[in-house]
Amino acid sequence: MASRRRPSKSQTPLDDRQQKLLAQQEEVRLRMEKLNRVIEEAPRIKAERERAQREQLLVDRSTRAHHRLNSTTLADHRFDQFPSSAASRGKRKPLKAERRQTFLISLSLLVVLALAIYVLLSVWNRLWPS
Repeated sequence: MASRRRPSKSQTPLDDRQQKLLAQQEEVRLRMEKLNRVIEEAPRIKAERERAQREQLLVDRSTRAHHRLNSTTLADHRFDQFPSSAASRGKRKPLKAERRQTFLISLSLLVVLALAIYVLLSVWNRLWPS
């Protein structure tokens, strides 16, 4: 008697599990290939980003170079804390002359206020003597 073969229509649970495992194995293989491509491309992408940052820095420097009286000399950026940000230019310590001017304006306003109070009190005392 010849060997008995099972009909191909009926699949056992073991065959189903084997098919699922093969499908999972294929998914894992595809995912690994994708990740390997990403790993291989990472240094190239990093180099492109660094090159773009360098170019942007050069563009920023070239546009800022002529900010002082349209001079042909380059601005001195050695002591800039944040050379690429506009915030560093906005926060500066007031100069001595500006501080003195502010003090004199405040003092003169205080003197004017004192004189106004004195005049009002003298007029009030004349109109309504105590």
